[in-house]
Amino acid sequence: MSPTKTKLLQLTAERVAELPAIRDKWLDIGLRTGEGDLPRAWRGIQEAYATAGREKPKYWLWMASPLHLVVACAILRTRRAQVSAQVRDQVIAQVRDQVSAQVRDQVSAQVRAQVRDQVSAQVIAQVSAQVSDQVSAQVSDQVIAQVSAQVIAQVSDQVSDQVIAQVSAQVIAQVSDQVSDQVSAQVSAQVSAQVSDQVSAQVRDFSGWSWWWYPGQFDGFWLAFYEALREYCDFERLHGLIEVAESCAFAWLFPDIVVFCAPPIHLARDESGRLHDEQRAALSFSDGWGVHAWHGVRVPSSIIEHPETITVAQIESCTNQELRRIMIERYGQKRYLLDAGAVEVGRDDCGILYRKDIEGDEPLVMVRVLNSTAEPDGSLTKADAINTFGPGIAVVGGNVFKHEMDSIPLGDCPDTARFKDYFLRVPPGSRTARDAVAWTFDIPPEQYSPLIQT
Repeated sequence: MSPTKTKLLQLTAERVAELPAIRDKWLDIGLRTGEGDLPRAWRGIQEAYATAGREKPKYWLWMASPLHLVVACAILRTRRAQVSAQVRDQVIAQVRDQVSAQVRDQVSAQVRAQVRDQVSAQVIAQVSAQVSDQVSAQVSDQVIAQVSAQVIAQVSDQVSDQVIAQVSAQVIAQVSDQVSDQVSAQVSAQVSAQVSDQVSAQVRDFSGWSWWWYPGQFDGFWLAFYEALREYCDFERLHGLIEVAESCAFAWLFPDIVVFCAPPIHLARDESGRLHDEQRAALSFSDGWGVHAWHGVRVPSSIIEHPETITVAQIESCTNQELRRIMIERYGQKRYLLDAGAVEVGRDDCGILYRKDIEGDEPLVMVRVLNSTAEPDGSLTKADAINTFGPGIAVVGGNVFKHEMDSIPLGDCPDTARFKDYFLRVPPGSRTARDAVAWTFDIPPEQYSPLIQT
């Protein structure tokens, strides 16, 4: 479609109403899981190269995960890669079969004869040597950023120039705010960035790549922007890159070869759109590689899948505050408070106040309270509750917010009564249990003073 010659100065109400649907479409693409579509991705890449005026690539590799993609590309880039023992044992063994099988089928019979289940150094030498001297030389001599930037820039520059020329800055800002920025925030910032960081953490020394830019589902926020303004640009120029975005996670582009990554098979987020799964990897791929995350924070897999293995010593030796807080949460704040030797600050008729100082972080302060009324399914007998809190703790009833509260000492309750106790985290500045409990009701301590009825 050719762009219109009428400059857009302000979005109509109808056009504004269409923006959420475009945003949601690209959010769906960016967060999509499944097997992907290699033939479609390959056609899309070839179309993008042609649109950019570059010779179409000759070969492709389809990798099951970002980790395998990075290792495969690093193998292609150099014939002298120095591979650490960890990468050799854990990564090369996994990527070997995919790389060798796909190159074998597409490139030469010589590879077929030579690639075997051998040590990592041989795999590196075979893959880089057998994908023709031309491909190897070009891949080794050129950084991925150069080809990716050239293809994407040459495909999109004309589109971008047309939008700038025909659409006002106010409209551009409005579309960015309601479409592309939201897609970027939920996909690029929350998902793609975590993938990039996790890959870098595992193979940084091996691959030597710190730059991360590619066409694909995780990079679709800018395509969403142009789709929202498609009537004001030559949107068809982006068709090939849209095909790629709808069929694979991303693709890394070299002069004669493109390495694709399949979409994830599982992606879980919390209510804020951050990667989060309490049982398994929040983002995982078909080969088993993935990212374990707790409300957007990457964590070791054991914290998610085996929280029972966390120990107090591990928690207290952790120097990362964010990770340590997650470990405490998974361990259980109440359990950690008691197991880590928290100090009893004081007790009164409202409960018991505990404090645990944590090096490099604010202290963990919690108040232990007894439920306000006896409950049939309570775990504590009257004797248990007295043994823990003392007979003077108040059992409260009434409306605390109207300051209409009645209470009796625990010792005056029936012998058959049963109770529950709770731990509530309170501000570090709390000095008494009464202060802490009053804070939980958002009232001054002096107002939390029920009459004692005996």
